[in-house]
Amino acid sequence: MEKTADRLKKLYEEYTEKVKQSNKDYDYEFVFSDGLMRKGIMLIGEAPGKDEVAQGKPFVGMAGAKLKEFMESLKLERDDIFVTNAVKYRPYKINPKSGKKSNRTPTKKEIQLSLYCLEKEIEIIKPKLILTLGNVPLRALKKDFTLNIGQWHGKQTEYKGITHFPLYHPASVIYNKSLQSVFEQDLEVVRQYILLHFLLYFVMPGYM
Repeated sequence: MEKTADRLKKLYEEYTEKVKQSNKDYDYEFVFSDGLMRKGIMLIGEAPGKDEVAQGKPFVGMAGAKLKEFMESLKLERDDIFVTNAVKYRPYKINPKSGKKSNRTPTKKEIQLSLYCLEKEIEIIKPKLILTLGNVPLRALKKDFTLNIGQWHGKQTEYKGITHFPLYHPASVIYNKSLQSVFEQDLEVVRQYILLHFLLYFVMPGYM
Protein backbone atom coordinates (compact mmCIF):
# COMPACT_ATOMS: atom_id res chain seq x y z
CA MET A 1 0.00 0.00 0.00
CA GLU A 2 1.33 3.44 -0.95
CA LYS A 3 2.25 5.79 1.88
CA THR A 4 0.18 8.94 2.29
CA ALA A 5 3.13 11.16 1.33
CA ASP A 6 3.70 9.18 -1.86
CA ARG A 7 0.02 9.34 -2.81
CA LEU A 8 -0.03 13.09 -2.26
CA LYS A 9 3.17 13.56 -4.28
CA LYS A 10 1.66 11.62 -7.17
CA LEU A 11 -1.58 13.60 -6.93
CA TYR A 12 0.23 16.93 -6.97
CA GLU A 13 2.30 15.89 -9.99
CA GLU A 14 -0.88 14.95 -11.88
CA TYR A 15 -2.56 18.18 -10.83
CA THR A 16 0.41 20.30 -11.87
CA GLU A 17 0.44 18.76 -15.33
CA LYS A 18 -3.31 19.12 -15.77
CA VAL A 19 -3.30 22.76 -14.69
CA LYS A 20 -0.35 23.67 -16.91
CA GLN A 21 -2.07 22.10 -19.90
CA SER A 22 -5.18 24.22 -19.28
CA ASN A 23 -3.32 27.45 -20.03
CA LYS A 24 0.21 27.18 -21.35
CA ASP A 25 0.69 30.96 -21.33
CA TYR A 26 0.08 31.37 -17.59
CA ASP A 27 3.07 31.59 -15.26
CA TYR A 28 1.99 29.06 -12.64
CA GLU A 29 3.43 29.24 -9.13
CA PHE A 30 2.39 26.16 -7.16
CA VAL A 31 2.23 25.77 -3.39
CA PHE A 32 1.01 22.50 -1.90
CA SER A 33 0.03 21.23 1.54
CA ASP A 34 1.79 21.44 4.88
CA GLY A 35 1.41 19.80 8.30
CA LEU A 36 1.20 16.33 9.80
CA MET A 37 -2.48 16.33 10.83
CA ARG A 38 -1.72 14.77 14.21
CA LYS A 39 -5.22 15.66 15.45
CA GLY A 40 -7.31 14.58 12.46
CA ILE A 41 -8.14 18.13 11.36
CA MET A 42 -7.86 19.51 7.82
CA LEU A 43 -7.84 23.26 7.20
CA ILE A 44 -8.57 24.55 3.70
CA GLY A 45 -7.78 28.10 2.63
CA GLU A 46 -8.44 29.85 -0.67
CA ALA A 47 -5.18 30.05 -2.65
CA PRO A 48 -1.51 30.89 -2.07
CA GLY A 49 -0.25 34.43 -2.45
CA LYS A 50 3.11 36.08 -3.01
CA ASP A 51 4.51 35.19 0.43
CA GLU A 52 3.42 31.57 0.15
CA VAL A 53 5.11 31.22 -3.23
CA ALA A 54 8.32 32.73 -1.87
CA GLN A 55 8.47 30.27 1.05
CA GLY A 56 6.87 27.29 -0.66
CA LYS A 57 4.23 26.59 1.99
CA PRO A 58 0.65 27.73 2.64
CA PHE A 59 -0.23 30.42 5.18
CA VAL A 60 2.99 32.32 5.81
CA GLY A 61 3.68 36.04 6.25
CA MET A 62 0.64 37.99 7.46
CA ALA A 63 -1.63 35.02 6.70
CA GLY A 64 0.70 32.81 8.72
CA ALA A 65 0.57 35.16 11.69
CA LYS A 66 -3.22 35.06 11.63
CA LEU A 67 -3.15 31.28 11.29
CA LYS A 68 -0.91 31.09 14.38
CA GLU A 69 -3.45 33.12 16.35
CA PHE A 70 -6.19 30.89 14.96
CA MET A 71 -4.34 27.76 16.07
CA GLU A 72 -3.58 29.15 19.51
CA SER A 73 -7.25 29.99 20.07
CA LEU A 74 -8.05 26.31 19.45
CA LYS A 75 -5.09 25.11 21.56
CA LEU A 76 -3.45 23.61 18.48
CA GLU A 77 -0.02 23.66 16.89
CA ARG A 78 0.53 23.93 13.16
CA ASP A 79 1.66 20.33 12.81
CA ASP A 80 -1.54 19.18 14.48
CA ILE A 81 -3.46 19.94 11.30
CA PHE A 82 -3.16 19.39 7.56
CA VAL A 83 -3.13 22.78 5.83
CA THR A 84 -3.95 23.17 2.15
CA ASN A 85 -5.77 25.48 -0.28
CA ALA A 86 -8.74 24.98 -2.59
CA VAL A 87 -6.59 26.31 -5.46
CA LYS A 88 -2.96 25.27 -5.25
CA TYR A 89 -1.33 27.93 -7.37
CA ARG A 90 -1.18 31.68 -7.05
CA PRO A 91 -3.98 33.51 -8.89
CA TYR A 92 -2.60 36.88 -9.94
CA LYS A 93 -3.25 39.91 -12.06
CA ILE A 94 -0.60 42.06 -13.72
CA ASN A 95 -0.43 45.82 -13.31
CA PRO A 96 -0.31 47.19 -16.87
CA LYS A 97 1.96 50.07 -15.83
CA SER A 98 4.48 48.34 -13.58
CA GLY A 99 4.16 44.81 -14.97
CA LYS A 100 4.12 43.49 -11.40
CA LYS A 101 1.89 40.69 -10.18
CA SER A 102 -0.65 41.12 -7.40
CA ASN A 103 -2.87 38.57 -5.70
CA ARG A 104 -6.52 38.11 -6.66
CA THR A 105 -9.41 35.82 -5.77
CA PRO A 106 -9.56 32.57 -7.77
CA THR A 107 -12.14 32.46 -10.55
CA LYS A 108 -14.94 29.91 -10.76
CA LYS A 109 -13.03 28.17 -13.57
CA GLU A 110 -9.87 27.95 -11.46
CA ILE A 111 -11.78 26.56 -8.50
CA GLN A 112 -13.48 23.94 -10.65
CA LEU A 113 -10.18 22.99 -12.28
CA SER A 114 -8.65 22.40 -8.85
CA LEU A 115 -11.62 20.69 -7.21
CA TYR A 116 -10.68 17.13 -8.14
CA CYS A 117 -7.30 17.59 -6.44
CA LEU A 118 -8.92 18.92 -3.27
CA GLU A 119 -11.43 16.07 -3.17
CA LYS A 120 -8.65 13.54 -3.70
CA GLU A 121 -6.61 15.14 -0.91
CA ILE A 122 -9.53 14.67 1.47
CA GLU A 123 -9.89 11.07 0.34
CA ILE A 124 -6.19 10.42 1.00
CA ILE A 125 -5.95 12.32 4.31
CA LYS A 126 -9.27 11.06 5.76
CA PRO A 127 -9.76 13.93 8.22
CA LYS A 128 -12.28 13.76 11.04
CA LEU A 129 -12.96 17.50 10.85
CA ILE A 130 -12.71 20.00 7.98
CA LEU A 131 -12.40 23.74 8.57
CA THR A 132 -12.73 25.97 5.50
CA LEU A 133 -11.66 29.61 5.52
CA GLY A 134 -13.51 32.07 3.30
CA ASN A 135 -15.82 31.75 0.31
CA VAL A 136 -13.60 29.80 -2.07
CA PRO A 137 -13.27 26.45 -0.24
CA LEU A 138 -16.88 26.65 0.95
CA ARG A 139 -18.14 27.01 -2.62
CA ALA A 140 -15.73 24.35 -3.84
CA LEU A 141 -16.85 21.66 -1.40
CA LYS A 142 -20.53 22.54 -1.75
CA LYS A 143 -20.21 22.89 -5.55
CA ASP A 144 -22.39 25.99 -5.31
CA PHE A 145 -20.95 29.34 -6.36
CA THR A 146 -23.91 31.32 -5.04
CA LEU A 147 -22.99 30.57 -1.42
CA ASN A 148 -21.60 33.29 0.81
CA ILE A 149 -19.58 32.81 3.97
CA GLY A 150 -21.73 35.48 5.61
CA GLN A 151 -24.63 33.03 5.71
CA TRP A 152 -22.58 29.91 6.52
CA HIS A 153 -19.92 30.96 9.02
CA GLY A 154 -19.80 28.98 12.25
CA LYS A 155 -22.49 26.53 11.16
CA GLN A 156 -21.88 22.80 11.35
CA THR A 157 -22.37 21.05 8.03
CA GLU A 158 -20.93 17.96 6.32
CA TYR A 159 -18.80 16.93 3.39
CA LYS A 160 -19.30 13.26 2.47
CA GLY A 161 -20.00 12.37 6.09
CA ILE A 162 -17.12 14.46 7.50
CA THR A 163 -18.02 17.31 9.85
CA HIS A 164 -17.32 20.65 8.18
CA PHE A 165 -17.28 24.12 9.73
CA PRO A 166 -17.07 27.06 7.28
CA LEU A 167 -15.33 30.06 8.88
CA TYR A 168 -14.37 33.56 7.85
CA HIS A 169 -10.83 33.76 6.55
CA PRO A 170 -8.64 35.07 9.40
CA ALA A 171 -7.19 37.72 7.08
CA SER A 172 -10.67 39.18 6.56
CA VAL A 173 -10.64 40.32 10.18
CA ILE A 174 -7.63 42.51 9.38
CA TYR A 175 -9.64 44.48 6.84
CA ASN A 176 -12.96 44.39 8.67
CA LYS A 177 -12.55 44.84 12.42
CA SER A 178 -16.29 44.35 12.97
CA LEU A 179 -15.80 40.67 12.15
CA GLN A 180 -13.44 40.10 15.08
CA SER A 181 -16.14 39.26 17.63
CA VAL A 182 -18.04 37.12 15.09
CA PHE A 183 -14.87 35.24 14.23
CA GLU A 184 -14.09 34.63 17.89
CA GLN A 185 -17.62 33.35 18.52
CA ASP A 186 -17.29 30.94 15.60
CA LEU A 187 -13.95 29.70 16.91
CA GLU A 188 -15.55 29.00 20.26
CA VAL A 189 -18.20 26.89 18.52
CA VAL A 190 -15.43 24.90 16.83
CA ARG A 191 -13.48 24.65 20.07
CA GLN A 192 -16.49 23.21 21.89
CA TYR A 193 -17.05 20.72 19.08
CA ILE A 194 -13.42 19.61 19.28
CA LEU A 195 -13.61 19.34 23.05
CA LEU A 196 -16.69 17.13 22.82
CA HIS A 197 -15.70 14.93 19.87
CA PHE A 198 -11.89 14.91 19.98
CA LEU A 199 -11.32 14.51 23.70
CA LEU A 200 -8.82 11.66 23.29
CA TYR A 201 -6.78 13.82 20.92
CA PHE A 202 -6.75 16.82 23.21
CA VAL A 203 -5.68 15.54 26.60
CA MET A 204 -3.20 18.36 27.01
CA PRO A 205 -2.53 21.08 29.60
CA GLY A 206 -4.59 24.22 29.11
CA TYR A 207 -7.22 22.80 26.78
CA MET A 208 -9.94 22.10 29.32
